[in-house]
Amino acid sequence: MTEQEVQGLVDDVKDLIEQNARGHIANLLTDLHPADIADLLDKFSEENRRYIFELLDTEVASDVILEVEDAHRESLLERMDEHRLSEIVEEMDSDDATDIVGELPSDVAEAILESIDKQDSDEVKELLKYPEESAGGIMALEFVSVQQTATVAEAIEQIRKAAEEISEIYNVYVTDEHGILTGVLPLRQLIISSPTTKISAIMETDVMSVTSDMDQEEVANIVGKYDLVAVPVVNNQGNLVGRITIDDIIDVLEEEVSEDISKMVGTDEEEIGETSALKVAGWRLPWIITSLCGGVLSGIIISRFKETLGPLLALAFFIPVITAMGGNIGLQSSSMTVRGLATGEIDMHHLMRRLWRELRIGILMGIICGGAVSLVVFLWLRNELLGIIVGGAMFCAITVAATLGILVPIFFNKLKVDPALASGPFVTMSNDITGLVIYFGLASLLLKWTGVG
Repeated sequence: MTEQEVQGLVDDVKDLIEQNARGHIANLLTDLHPADIADLLDKFSEENRRYIFELLDTEVASDVILEVEDAHRESLLERMDEHRLSEIVEEMDSDDATDIVGELPSDVAEAILESIDKQDSDEVKELLKYPEESAGGIMALEFVSVQQTATVAEAIEQIRKAAEEISEIYNVYVTDEHGILTGVLPLRQLIISSPTTKISAIMETDVMSVTSDMDQEEVANIVGKYDLVAVPVVNNQGNLVGRITIDDIIDVLEEEVSEDISKMVGTDEEEIGETSALKVAGWRLPWIITSLCGGVLSGIIISRFKETLGPLLALAFFIPVITAMGGNIGLQSSSMTVRGLATGEIDMHHLMRRLWRELRIGILMGIICGGAVSLVVFLWLRNELLGIIVGGAMFCAITVAATLGILVPIFFNKLKVDPALASGPFVTMSNDITGLVIYFGLASLLLKWTGVG
């Protein structure tokens, strides 16, 4: 649905809510996709959101609750009675049910697990053992597998039995008698093969799998690299324990991007939905203080060069442009480095190649920007020496900033600290300080050399 269509539907539903026309609202939502219903719910107040959600049948509600914004889902779960919540959880795939149960208070989660089907409860408890951001934490336990000694007919029968429980079946996984993953069988190959053919004769043995303890970001990289729609998960012994599908990978990518962007500006990914000003301030304040410390240090640096400013006060005119250009270039470089580290495009083996590339980029941009500002200074103030100082300082500051932009995230990554945390305020602060040192250091040298100072 387009934004305009959603807004039109919002207006219609608001009118129906005022009339308490529950049946009309339910009919209006019947033909909508769960994602569209979630978009609709996000437009309403908390009270009306609960009102509409209560009108959804259990199957639809189990899909919609996964699509609404995190803060709104938390609010809906808090106010939902346990019976309704149990019905919704029981309707979900094991991985989605685990996500929902994991968000509940421990006493409520325990009550829900006691009230749902034992098999479903056991599956959720099994998945809760894995770290939230691991392959095990995002995998589903619903998959189709057959032993390699089975026939095509037996494999098709296995699919038929699993069809009610599994919404999307992309492959049949093949194991040996001990449950070790040995191959994969695409559905196309299964369909065109004779019913009596042995699975071992037609399966693909070169199967890409991930271990249950692998980080979810690494799993996403593998799925993207090999264009997979689903990937099997094995334990450390090679036993098949679950599968991860493309919809889970999309969620991971969205989550990781949101997390990295939030960290790059020194805040928390939950800020968008957070209403407490105190909490948001708490997330932002540490990195804002980092920037404040950088500003104080910059002031101290300027004060140390007061003798340099004396004979050429116009140097002060260009402090903002020097620090701003260095900060911007540094952020560009660090942002791409953080992205490269996250996607696996940058690793320690290719560090020197990447560093050399950023250095060349910095030199090229430094020559262009430094030359341009030098010309502007000369035409504006008719001062050749000042033009050389500003242009030379900008060239050096941009080159250093581009280099720091790649070195700082890699340094933090080496220390096992999330590089996204350092890529915003820290890189800006360091580039401000180095830019000022370069600017006034070069000015002092040239002024002393020319005898102006």
